[in-house]
Amino acid sequence: MDISTGISYLLRVLCGAFFLMHLSPSSADFHGTLTATTNNTQRWYSKNNNNFALLANLDYEHKSGFYVGSSASNIDFEANEIENEAAHVEIMPYAGWSFNLPNQLRLDAQWTGYIYDGNVFGHPADYNEFYLFLHYRDLITGRISVAEDYYGLGSYAIDYALTGRYPITDALQFSATFGYAQTQAALGSDYPYWDIGLAYSYKFLTLSIHYLDASETFIDPLVSEEKHALFDPPVLDSAFVFSISAGF
Repeated sequence: MDISTGISYLLRVLCGAFFLMHLSPSSADFHGTLTATTNNTQRWYSKNNNNFALLANLDYEHKSGFYVGSSASNIDFEANEIENEAAHVEIMPYAGWSFNLPNQLRLDAQWTGYIYDGNVFGHPADYNEFYLFLHYRDLITGRISVAEDYYGLGSYAIDYALTGRYPITDALQFSATFGYAQTQAALGSDYPYWDIGLAYSYKFLTLSIHYLDASETFIDPLVSEEKHALFDPPVLDSAFVFSISAGF
């Protein structure tokens, strides 16, 4: 699939998501977000070679705590050798359950799938990831996730992250995330990363700026040389990311 076809496919997904939102019988249960960002990032790397991206999300949450949804975005892992087989769209269906605990705590258990319309670094890369989130009010979130076949590499990856949020005003929020990607088995190295940001909300719009940084550690040269031929996106290095989101 070429780039123009991939973007066309993504736009159809976005239009379908907003069409479904307008058909929703109760806006209290259905939620949607459309985001334009200068960089489609995940943890320690960029999914679109540090370029502009569109992201859409639509989800449904039941009063029992069950939720289901899907995200879609354009991607560009530049090192794909055969352009007409390269992935340009990522679809992320997810489902989970949210449990209220004592002392204003909440636990979320979630499954997320990563599905691509082509190859990533020359090979099929669809995979599953399983998450546990522990929230304290809307201030602190701890996260652990496990992918048993990370990007189709035949090895596992574990990710840990702690996020803190502080409301400066009713409209302005500060956040910071510190994470560690334990990917030595899959990639031959681990990646500590961090992110600090400000987000300003007005009605259904949110403007945000984030500063992200990451590094590589516990490098196994033999594994790294083999695996990075199959998955080697740019590591975030002193990156600023600007985003604007519309939520419904």
